[in-house]
Amino acid sequence: MTSDPTRARTAFEARVRALEGARLQAVDYWDIHNFGPEPSVWDYGDWHHAVMGVQLSTDSGPFTVTWTNTFHPYGVEVFADPIECHLVLGSEGPQRIGPDGESRWSPLLGTPIRRAQVWWDLLQLGPATLSSGEVVEAARDVDLPTALRLHFDAGPVWFVAAIPQAPSMEDTFIPGDEIMVVFASAKLQSMGYDDPGFIDGKHAAAESKEEAE
Repeated sequence: MTSDPTRARTAFEARVRALEGARLQAVDYWDIHNFGPEPSVWDYGDWHHAVMGVQLSTDSGPFTVTWTNTFHPYGVEVFADPIECHLVLGSEGPQRIGPDGESRWSPLLGTPIRRAQVWWDLLQLGPATLSSGEVVEAARDVDLPTALRLHFDAGPVWFVAAIPQAPSMEDTFIPGDEIMVVFASAKLQSMGYDDPGFIDGKHAAAESKEEAE
């Protein structure tokens, strides 16, 4: 975690804004190494399971969306470089798992990212005490970016630092050290996100229209 939250947030938001206007060319999901005989499962219909993170290839270069502990374990974060820069690779290291062929991304390929928006959760932590009752760390509030929303002309896509709970994979734990890619607002709402501006994208759409005019 960073010792200078203000500087970290400024750098964080600059990388998020760099996504705006970039035209999407390809999408790659990464997972831990699959040692089993069956292929890794990533497609759950209204959402995809990227686990280690996502690389978005654009005409402005590659961007990585992954989970980090920059502000607190764990939040979503954007980096303007390939995902391999953030993974420990090797013969038994993380690997690309998809998507290949037609997917929920297909209508978005070749189109620009109109807006990038972050959801910040306020975590209230502590105080931390010893068994004697002595306070060793005062209570504090932490702003944590748990979700990123990208607005395309065809609709939004959300990236959430969350862990789907096996075996049903319907419930989620947030924040978490995995990435869920969500395509349906109903799924996002079921995960606890309830702000209309973050869900329906009307604000982003209106801003994009004003800029075009």
